[in-house]
Amino acid sequence: MHTRYSDGAGLHDDIARAAITAGLDFVVVTDHNVWVQGAEGYYETEHGRVLVLIGQEVHDMRRDPQVNHCLVIGAEREMAPHAPHPQTLIDKVNEAGGYTFLAHPHDPPAPYIKEPSYHWVDWDIAGYTGLELWNYMSSFKFPLTGLLPTVRAILQPEKFITAPPERTLRKWDELLTAGQKVAVTGGSDGHALTYHAGPISRVIFPYEHMFRAVNTHLLLEKPLKGDFEQDKAAVVNAIGRGQGWVGYDAIHPTKGFRFSAQGRNKGVMGQTVQMDAGTTIQAVVPLKAHLKLIHKGAVVAEAKNDLSLTFIALEPGAYRLEAWLTAGKERYGWIFSNPIYLVDK
Repeated sequence: MHTRYSDGAGLHDDIARAAITAGLDFVVVTDHNVWVQGAEGYYETEHGRVLVLIGQEVHDMRRDPQVNHCLVIGAEREMAPHAPHPQTLIDKVNEAGGYTFLAHPHDPPAPYIKEPSYHWVDWDIAGYTGLELWNYMSSFKFPLTGLLPTVRAILQPEKFITAPPERTLRKWDELLTAGQKVAVTGGSDGHALTYHAGPISRVIFPYEHMFRAVNTHLLLEKPLKGDFEQDKAAVVNAIGRGQGWVGYDAIHPTKGFRFSAQGRNKGVMGQTVQMDAGTTIQAVVPLKAHLKLIHKGAVVAEAKNDLSLTFIALEPGAYRLEAWLTAGKERYGWIFSNPIYLVDK
């Protein structure tokens, strides 16, 4: 999300308060082309605390349109000077011990509101950490084709924001099938800006609303204890290693989801498991859903209206889990796990 240091409406304290109210454990603020120092730490209110971390959303501001947005976390230094050259940017972040995620890689244009596409175009790159699989505000742009659809999308965003872009899912599977390790995140891209239409003004969307929608959930070895340096390292590394999932918590909380594999060793999302004669993959969800196990871009197992899925894997490669919910007439992408990587040697 973004603050007044770039193109957002609030400050870090506003984001922290909204995050605490929404029940988040951590947030990563990624202002455009500025690494804001002095804002990281634990923020507390009478309702709890939240860990606020600082990254960047780096892109070439001289390019028109400004494509190739890259999320940077954990680099601990200013990376905007490398924006014109994505490969150099990725290399510099890697050298600094950070992680890079290609932001909203299939962002749509929205001509009705004069918004261009800020998608990723330079795919001839290597060494990046992963993809931003689902960007809430990018998904919001899809229905903005005229006045009436725009008003409807503003008033009932859950009717229109239903799943990550299919093109991004396909690209992810393409990269995984090619043998690349690709972690994913989900983000709000919150700005909390006020828009005006005649006498009507509305914030689209408040930070708290965003924090209750698309989130990145992490599996940590130990609970966050309030030690800033230790907790920061745990969160940043878990994001970079893909030890978690993207959840659409606006539809139903995804807390309690688990996805693991048992071969010669046991592993969870983001980890590598050595295969044996019968490597078992298991998924458990907190609400009955349509579960799909994906391998090489194909559904290799599924369970409908169920709380769990079990599969015996015979082929190596990356396996990921999707969970879908139906509410009324709408079908929602609910959970998208990071992969578990099975190897036969």
